[in-house]
Amino acid sequence: MDLTSFVKATVAGVPLIFVVIGVVYWFKQFKRPDGSPLFSGNTLLLISMGWGLFLGSGYMISVTRPPVGDWWTLFVYWFAVAIYGLAMGIVASGLYNAVKAIVEKQFAALFSRLVTGEQVIQ
Repeated sequence: MDLTSFVKATVAGVPLIFVVIGVVYWFKQFKRPDGSPLFSGNTLLLISMGWGLFLGSGYMISVTRPPVGDWWTLFVYWFAVAIYGLAMGIVASGLYNAVKAIVEKQFAALFSRLVTGEQVIQ
């Protein structure tokens, strides 16, 4: 599977994968009255999956028309739509977590260099 196809899946020039990531990040910003996050962990994964399924399936339906024919042709079409939507959700959550881990690692390395007095820019 070519992961760049998810970045190429755009509506009005907006990549849907980034919309899913943005929606998940938006949900992450909600706080309870005590300041703790309202959504975290598995809930955010489920939100990512739900929005990926919704937007990915919607995208597939918008670019391909459901076929007319026997039940098998219809099954294959809707199965492909569902798999694409699920994959959009999985890729979005995985991409978000991977970028977050990379950024956290880089900031931790930068901060440790600043604290220890190592040269930051070479």
